Amino acid sequence: MDKYLSKEKITIGVAAHGNLISTKNCIQAIKNSLDGVYEVILIDDFSPDKGEIKDYFLNQKKEFKEIKVFHFSENLGYTQSVNCVLSNSTSEKTIFVSNDIYITPFFLEELINISDFNENIGYVRGVSNFVDNNLETHNISLKDKNHIHLNEISKEIFSKEKNNFIDEDYLVGDCFLINRKLLNKIGYFDCNNFKDYFSDLDFSIRTKALDFRCVLSKGAFCYHHRNINFDYLPKNERNKKLFKRQYTLAEDWARFKIKYNFPINLVYPGINKMNFDEIKNRVGKKDFIEKKDYSQYLI
Repeated sequence: MDKYLSKEKITIGVAAHGNLISTKNCIQAIKNSLDGVYEVILIDDFSPDKGEIKDYFLNQKKEFKEIKVFHFSENLGYTQSVNCVLSNSTSEKTIFVSNDIYITPFFLEELINISDFNENIGYVRGVSNFVDNNLETHNISLKDKNHIHLNEISKEIFSKEKNNFIDEDYLVGDCFLINRKLLNKIGYFDCNNFKDYFSDLDFSIRTKALDFRCVLSKGAFCYHHRNINFDYLPKNERNKKLFKRQYTLAEDWARFKIKYNFPINLVYPGINKMNFDEIKNRVGKKDFIEKKDYSQYLI
């Protein structure tokens, strides 16, 4: 398979906060993987690079037939980036890709295939070499495969695991697909409460509470260039970013506890020790996150 041919329109969105090299690799992987009917949405989340990514994204208007480019005037974070993609998608299926993720045509084919398996499947992700949940089902070891091209690895996994998927309590959101019918039912990512963390967890909880399914496609493999968004920085800038990350994590955890009525002094137990049945029972059946207007950032 040279490219995945999309016969029905899909949306693929990419967000970046710095790191031009990885961002270019991410976009090139999309170009190498996708053909047919699709739109692209690119988000520059106020990258600290003197406009390099902004200019690169604007230049992509020459490369893609249907494209929207957004530039945030301040660092709004992961949740707003995802929300901007979802809010401006015009397709039945929206795929979000972080700028340190490299996809393949086999990944796209199987992710979309699984998203159509059942009408209650709303939120889908694939496997990768690094998923930040430590689950063996999600994480694929690439030991002894350094010499093999990414497409061949993805093809091998696709061939072995085609049509194979499992239901999950939650999905970690660095690369995923959301069906329009789910958005129509539960709304969007909760950017009122969360900046960088727990918004994917919150979206998973609301998905399950409203009787949709979060599923892992075991045959859809994408490559995650782990830590590249930190490693490219000078040491002092990397340390600042890591400190900011820990601060935001603590703040978002506090907001998660307030939203789901947990004791404010509860220490984060780790994602795999949380009682998701208990949490989803705290979701109001009429809870809905409205679409947000990002038109002021469109360039």
